[in-house]
Amino acid sequence: MIELIQIEKTIGTEFQLKKIYINPSHIIFISEDVKYKSFLREGKINLDIDRNAIFSKIRLNEGQYASEIVVVGDPASIQSKLIINKKTLLRG
Repeated sequence: MIELIQIEKTIGTEFQLKKIYINPSHIIFISEDVKYKSFLREGKINLDIDRNAIFSKIRLNEGQYASEIVVVGDPASIQSKLIINKKTLLRG
């Protein structure tokens, strides 16, 4: 499991951050989410986040279905967490 910070839109124009844990074997793809980056630059995200932050969209396989979440961090940093997690599992 890897720990990430998810950003999600709640009621109206409010956003919230929360810690989540993902099973790396359920990840289908990771890509940069430009929509959330645009929200941040336009001042629409009501959180104390660096204006240069990058967000990633992660698609997760849930059996017959897939879901998408948006997390704080660029795709390369998310991928590096996956690689570190795999090395830890192999040694354990």
